[in-house]
Amino acid sequence: MKAFIGIDVGKEKLDVSWLRDVVKNKQKTKVLKNTIQGYQELVDWVLKNTGLEAQNIVITTEPTGIYSEPLMYFLYEQGFTLLHVNPGKAKQYANSLGLVHKTDKSDATMLARYGHDQQHSLSSWQPEPIEARELKAMVRRLEALEQDLQREKTVMKRQVFQAHPLGSLNLSKI
Repeated sequence: MKAFIGIDVGKEKLDVSWLRDVVKNKQKTKVLKNTIQGYQELVDWVLKNTGLEAQNIVITTEPTGIYSEPLMYFLYEQGFTLLHVNPGKAKQYANSLGLVHKTDKSDATMLARYGHDQQHSLSSWQPEPIEARELKAMVRRLEALEQDLQREKTVMKRQVFQAHPLGSLNLSKI
């Protein structure tokens, strides 16, 4: 037996929905802080309420970048099965169910249902190796530095042109 949990991840909070009975559409919900303490409270709440071990619990989320990544790593370390779904496909699924009143709570419940209904067609989420994450961080930093350099070159050219409007200096060397 498996349990299906949906989590709508926000900057400051986690809206959690446990799909207790798929046929009767019964769910139990909870709102927790998006903090390490909130993650531990989430694990405790899920394990207590479902009565299952982590490996028998499927948790579905949408990627929200810096807001969802720490949660995903934490839950992965706890042994949960994680589905990180494409937001566009989740929205199409919600539309197919006729969900029109969009709230964080209803999104969490929709994600739990989506995880249940699509569990066999979705691959479970696993973190990238640490080397890949470190390389991506370095590439992001390099791109930011390159943008900073280009911005500074533009400012410098503007300042030189304002000081020498007739172009007496060769701006291509800047």
